[in-house]
Amino acid sequence: MSYPSGPISVAAVGTKVTSGTSAATAIPNDASGNTARVVRIASDSDVYVMPGFSGGTATNGGIPVTNGAPLLLNVQGFTHILSLQWATGAVFNITPVEV
Repeated sequence: MSYPSGPISVAAVGTKVTSGTSAATAIPNDASGNTARVVRIASDSDVYVMPGFSGGTATNGGIPVTNGAPLLLNVQGFTHILSLQWATGAVFNITPVEV
């Protein structure tokens, strides 16, 4: 699958993550009921993210997502989004997108 180069759409509900420090959150399903292949991640604070698997741990070497700078991420082949907050209280959304 190539990275989306045109418009995207949202046809399924995403996941809000409010973990304390580090988390492994299941990638939400897309509109067809399958694990999404592309997600949009937006945060109200600074957080590191990376695709991974259950039981994985994010580090400060992950992809930084900051307030006002959402990320489109190809997560095909992964089951979870691993996250690590820069500061306590970060809340972010993982939204499945259709390409």
